[in-house]
Amino acid sequence: MPRGIPNSQNEGDEQVGLERQAADVERSMKQILDAQPKKSLEIPTDPQNPNDIIVPIGINGIVYAVPRGVEVEVPQSVYEAYKDSDRRTKIVNQRIVDGPKKELQIY
Repeated sequence: MPRGIPNSQNEGDEQVGLERQAADVERSMKQILDAQPKKSLEIPTDPQNPNDIIVPIGINGIVYAVPRGVEVEVPQSVYEAYKDSDRRTKIVNQRIVDGPKKELQIY
């Protein structure tokens, strides 16, 4: 039987229960995020991808669609998630730039 299609009433009830549980967790996470202090965030536009105008930032099932080039207020966790991702991306991009400059070592 394909995934997601219950083959008995019990499995259908279990699926509904799990979906309800997930919705409850999402609702409580949204309340937690709404209660957090807000931080100002402006994600720069990307000249290499002019049609990339929205950046999705997800925290435990809650996704914020943050527009590029516009200063917005977001919960602190969303701000920190973006800043951490941005920092890690810059580190990796620098490794890509520096990679060809390093001498290849064969062991």
